Amino acid sequence: MHADSLFRNLRYAVAAMCVIAPAVPAAAQQTPPPQAGTGRPAIELTLEEAVRRAVENNPELEIVRLDAQVGAARVNVAETAYSPIFSSILGRSSSVVPPSSFLLGQRAVDTNDWFSSTGVRQRLPWGAGTWSASWDASRTTTDSPLTSFDPSMQSGLQLGFSQPLLKDFKTDPVRHQYVIAQRDQTSSELRLREAVVQTVAAVKQAYWSLKASLANVTVQQRSLELAQQLATQNKARVDVGQAPPLDLVQAEAEVAARRESLIRATAAAEDAEDHLRRLIMNPSDVGFWRARLDPVDQPSGRVALPDVDATVAAALEQRYDVARARNDEGTASKNIEFFRNQKLPDLRLQTSYRGSGIGGTQLIRTGEFPGEITQRLTHGYGDVLSQVFASDYPTWSLGVTLSYTLGESYEEASQARAEIQRRQAAQRVASLQLQAAEAIRQAARQVRSTAEREDAARAGATLAEQRYESEQRRYEVGLSTSFLVTQAQRDLAQAQVNMLQAMLDYQSSLVSFEALQLAPPLAAGDRIGLNGSEIVLVPTGTPSGIFRSNSGGGF
Repeated sequence: MHADSLFRNLRYAVAAMCVIAPAVPAAAQQTPPPQAGTGRPAIELTLEEAVRRAVENNPELEIVRLDAQVGAARVNVAETAYSPIFSSILGRSSSVVPPSSFLLGQRAVDTNDWFSSTGVRQRLPWGAGTWSASWDASRTTTDSPLTSFDPSMQSGLQLGFSQPLLKDFKTDPVRHQYVIAQRDQTSSELRLREAVVQTVAAVKQAYWSLKASLANVTVQQRSLELAQQLATQNKARVDVGQAPPLDLVQAEAEVAARRESLIRATAAAEDAEDHLRRLIMNPSDVGFWRARLDPVDQPSGRVALPDVDATVAAALEQRYDVARARNDEGTASKNIEFFRNQKLPDLRLQTSYRGSGIGGTQLIRTGEFPGEITQRLTHGYGDVLSQVFASDYPTWSLGVTLSYTLGESYEEASQARAEIQRRQAAQRVASLQLQAAEAIRQAARQVRSTAEREDAARAGATLAEQRYESEQRRYEVGLSTSFLVTQAQRDLAQAQVNMLQAMLDYQSSLVSFEALQLAPPLAAGDRIGLNGSEIVLVPTGTPSGIFRSNSGGGF
């Protein structure tokens, strides 16, 4: 699958992974005008919209998407090894040869050539065979008395084929590179899916953290207001002599402490907002840093957990990291297969054929050597072509070549290494399966325990609210003290914070349980790794047949 289409499918699929509350307003596509009193434009953001923005804009996810495209490009590069190669030569040469034969006496020989050659060669995608076809032509002038043509025109058609019979027949370096490039592309696509799951999980966690942080600001603001209200009441009582000044000092100290808590809560909310913003914003949209994010979705209700054992069994087949490890194991197996083949003897069938023709001005000589030129016969280029295709002067060869490494070879050592790597990959798969099973079972327990914690925290917040209201009424009729009311306010604020934390932990546990079924969590400080090996150019040879050494029959 092409990386671009894969990314589009993932983008449309991630929306189904979101925990969406019913009947929530859609997030605005454009930034609305600044809200009154804030001075910052606000974006009403649903969880689905936050996930969509992250999938489209997150730079780290874009890195992995581009890596998937690089993997597809590597496959294309590996395929180019089977492209036909065209070559052509056009040139001129001149040589003056000093006298070296008693037939020529002291006479030097001046020879001038115009020559050209055009050919095509190609590696076949099956069997590792190579073929070539070429056409050459030349025109030569010389003052040698030994020549029968001046000028002479020569042409030739040459065909060649080479086929390995043992080594390289089932697999060869080019096909091996292509297979490895395909497997690297598969790993890149799996890593992209894994990165999408991890990014979606991180966005959900950040979304609910921001939601809880904003709610905590509200709790701390309400707690400050209650402290200020109590300080006002105490001041009135101190002014009329119904309470000692110490009660006012205590109430004002409490106001200062809760104002500090509100400041901390506000800073934490701004940090949570920036964290979510970093995950979902487009880096080129600088104005997005100034926008205020308003998470409008509400936490979902209780979700019934599926059968944990069945979930674990499904996850062991679906987890992208396990799939990548299995793919690595398959790659190691392909390496073993390749090096096992490379240990075989290099036995090759070699065959070639050449048809030649000659023409030009033929010199007819009579008398003793070198003879006297008595006639000149002209043979045109058409005569040359006729000779070539009529096989008047054929040259062919058919045979086999054999080479084999004596002693331990590089391929044997490489095969031993590949077998160790395959065993390592198999153990990696087993290790990841154990880790996945443990993590999913732990996440399921976390969902159950946080649900129970939320129930307990909600009950505690309700009781703390009732206790505060009771203590406030008792204080108003003079049956309680400022200290007890302050303590009840603190307990109420803490109970509400505990409830918010329990709600956040429950939502976070749901997100983790969902994500762990497809991918492991991205630990703090981890970086998305890229993979893939580079393609090495393997030149396509030119089959030229085989001939007896010094036979004079070569090309």
